[in-house]
Amino acid sequence: MAQRMKRRSTRRRNTARRSTIRRRARRTAKSGFSLGKKIFPIAKNLASPVAFIEQISAKHRQTLGSAYSSAPIGQKLKILTNIVTGSTTGLNIFKDEFQAPLSQLKISNIFNKWTTAGAAMIGYGIIAKSANKALGSNIMPAISPVKSIGKQLVIGGALGGLFDDKPTSGTASTGTASIAPAMTMSYNGGYSSSSDSTESSLWPHGT
Repeated sequence: MAQRMKRRSTRRRNTARRSTIRRRARRTAKSGFSLGKKIFPIAKNLASPVAFIEQISAKHRQTLGSAYSSAPIGQKLKILTNIVTGSTTGLNIFKDEFQAPLSQLKISNIFNKWTTAGAAMIGYGIIAKSANKALGSNIMPAISPVKSIGKQLVIGGALGGLFDDKPTSGTASTGTASIAPAMTMSYNGGYSSSSDSTESSLWPHGT
């Protein structure tokens, strides 16, 4: 009789302990949900373009060095615009800034920090959904928002990586219009060219 009462008491304590843990988890999730609900639309809309621009420009910004990092905001925006349009279309809008060459589309570059982070967030969503189902409670929060942001990071990071060529020139410290990555391109047997100026790297002589 005493052992039976002891077992019942132990079960009641364990049940009470689990209930307390669940209540605390719900309160924590609820308090964070209100703020997250406001931030989520902004984060979702920015995730893909931020990942794309950061990834497509990473190696070019490294080549520019302090010429980019020390530039004012307006000039940085012009440089980034040239990197995006130059890498994707071959056209650089601002002729007085860094002239980015047309990308050679490196498939292997789609595996980068942004796609890795996005995949991890998608994985969290899958695991958290299974955990909540197994526990019978929504202990793991923000499953849908995290998965949505993760998908946007994968899209932006993959596209940015696809157009992310590796410049072969050394790091530059001054100016931008005169800085051009030393390109090595090959067509039908191949040719290579390296130029010291932006204009000559984009336009063949005699045109």
